[in-house]
Amino acid sequence: MPIEWIDCKPISLVWFSWREPLLYVLFTPWLLSLFAGLLITALTVVLSIRLSWLNRSLIVISAVLSVNIIYSPLATQWLSVWLSSQLPQTFERAEDAPRPVAVLLGRGAKIGRATSRKAAQLLNDHKVEAVYVSGDRLSTAQRVVKLGAPAERVAGDSCARTTWQNATRTNAWLQRNHPEAPVLLITDPWQLPRAAHAFAGQGLKVMPMAISPQLNSRTRNRLALRETAGTLLYRLQGRM
Repeated sequence: MPIEWIDCKPISLVWFSWREPLLYVLFTPWLLSLFAGLLITALTVVLSIRLSWLNRSLIVISAVLSVNIIYSPLATQWLSVWLSSQLPQTFERAEDAPRPVAVLLGRGAKIGRATSRKAAQLLNDHKVEAVYVSGDRLSTAQRVVKLGAPAERVAGDSCARTTWQNATRTNAWLQRNHPEAPVLLITDPWQLPRAAHAFAGQGLKVMPMAISPQLNSRTRNRLALRETAGTLLYRLQGRM
């Protein structure tokens, strides 16, 4: 039996046209430093006309140096701890309750390999009822099957482009196939808090599970920065 897979053209979102350029600036130290320097320069000129050029220069230099701190390993650690503190309350499953469905989210090849291995292990050990892969390539679901999972218990889609769409599409599939099952949400520790809130916002019972493969310091920093920005945006939108 083949994998149940929905392969569709992703929904176009207007705000994606400015989200990616903003993230590019955030992930490029010299661009963010330049932007911060120009902004602080403008503010000091407008608000502090009486300051000497030396003092204005010191303010600008201090601001640029402060901005660059966010790319340090210490900042990655601080942001990671803060993100972990945003996890919602975990659903406690009773022994006689339905087994959960493991849900994987599209997060790139390296994280995808780690989460699919874990999902296959859980399915082979009869600890989850099924595996659903949202917003990723079919190859991730196929990897779960290659690791020994029955194809009829693996499904997914390549349609979701955001974490909120991951939650809504997964919820729609669960209501048709496993309406009473809780969600064992498997993703990296940086995305997990925001994703858990998104899934809980669909009325799902969420059991978060963090999987963190070996990543270099730059990748860890990018994930921490991206998810911090995403978490703050979710708070502004009332989703957390």
